[in-house]
Amino acid sequence: MTGSTTTPGRPAPGSQIRRYTVAMSIFDSVGNPHYNGGGPIVVHEVAKRLARDRDVVVYTASYRGSRSGSRDGVRYVHLPVGWAGPRGGQILFQLLLPLVAAVGRHAVWVETLTPPVSASLLPALSRRPVVALAQMLSGADMARRYRVPFHLVERRALRLYRHFILLNDADRILISRYARPATCEVIPNGVHRPALTDDDFGGGGHLLYLGRIDVRQKGLDLLLAAVRQLPPGMPLVVAGSGVAAEEDKLRRLTRGLGAEVVLAGRVSGAEKERLISSCAAMVVPSRYETFSLSALEAMAYGKPVVYFDLPQLRWIGDDCAIPVPAFDVAALARGMHRVANDATLRRTLGRRGHARSLEHDWEVVGDRYGAVIETALRHGRRRPATQ
Repeated sequence: MTGSTTTPGRPAPGSQIRRYTVAMSIFDSVGNPHYNGGGPIVVHEVAKRLARDRDVVVYTASYRGSRSGSRDGVRYVHLPVGWAGPRGGQILFQLLLPLVAAVGRHAVWVETLTPPVSASLLPALSRRPVVALAQMLSGADMARRYRVPFHLVERRALRLYRHFILLNDADRILISRYARPATCEVIPNGVHRPALTDDDFGGGGHLLYLGRIDVRQKGLDLLLAAVRQLPPGMPLVVAGSGVAAEEDKLRRLTRGLGAEVVLAGRVSGAEKERLISSCAAMVVPSRYETFSLSALEAMAYGKPVVYFDLPQLRWIGDDCAIPVPAFDVAALARGMHRVANDATLRRTLGRRGHARSLEHDWEVVGDRYGAVIETALRHGRRRPATQ
């Protein structure tokens, strides 16, 4: 007697299932000029895999020139919140989601939690199950920044959710404390892995920061202070975009650094790939991070990572990267100087990181999201049984 196996989240080969609609929401999008974060990449990679046997619609924020339409089998709808600006638009976006859900014909909703409070009223008002995708729990950071108790509101609002997808164990522990009972599934992000040759390890002519320009949250002030304290011996390229105020702040911080720092602005596609493949190492100086897709992308290209040793980033490991004590500018400067001036070290760390990136295949990630969605549909909006 022969058995058959199926992949969690996918229907069995040849089986007949009723297609249903999955709604996903995320404020940021690939073309949004104000952010350029990794979240929209994750949502799209997952959505296009879910769309193989489901109908998928992604709700995102409008911006100047944005157009709703389809891409890779996924329908994108831009909600009209761009007029409120990047900050006000986030709040308006959260308020609109329950209204959109009320008239939508979706079976389940995957909500990417949005600052300043990483929660919304969607699960309380939706008639369908809601899965919270916590790419960032921003309440504590926003409370420190604006001196408003966003974190207290966030803690209470998280209790509305019954299903979570998280990127790391540190956030899972936090969510389990505030949102019991709830199902919490840790699903790290995925990555595309280029074909590499032996010559691709150990090279590179610049250090690279790649991500959203948010000086405080992303630790760009600490990064530039480290460059001033101990120039690494090769240029630091800062690539990414943000709101105008943050980009102005970054330019002020780079004054006097000359050729030590290159501001590349927003990059994507072939230009982004070129910057990663030609760098000596990726630097992740964030004060707060949930995963760091840029670190994983660097590892896929065989590049070492220098990063602050945050609990959320310990998946990277110290055998393929250089972790330094959190927010220690002198240690960050030494780490960058070390990796910039030791090609043998870069080669060793790069090979190990490239091997580790094998664990982050997008097909596996998509299947795991599908399994969470199926679980949410079976449970509906019922509370899980208490232990």
